[in-house]
Amino acid sequence: MRKKLKMGNVVRVSFIGSSRICEVIEVVDKTTYRVKEIRTGIIIPNARWKAHMDKRAVWFIEDFISDANGSKSLISIDTRKQTTDNSKLNVAIKKQLDFIKGNVKK
Repeated sequence: MRKKLKMGNVVRVSFIGSSRICEVIEVVDKTTYRVKEIRTGIIIPNARWKAHMDKRAVWFIEDFISDANGSKSLISIDTRKQTTDNSKLNVAIKKQLDFIKGNVKK
């Protein structure tokens, strides 16, 4: 069953006889998908349906399993930007400039 996949879809991907359950993490173009194996987290860059597969390709999508919406992105929403206070940053820059000029204080 060939279907246009979206991010978060779960599919079965085959690699030289062994199949793995994967989640679509990116739609590269209309026939190529980037998928991530659910169990180990390995990213498979160019997975296609068998009908669209190149002769040299070893990965192909066998089955569509579910429409479960997983993660929307590879980047965690819990990450925060590290910010520094401007006064501390200015002091560090001044120390660095003094060091470059050769004015090292012990």
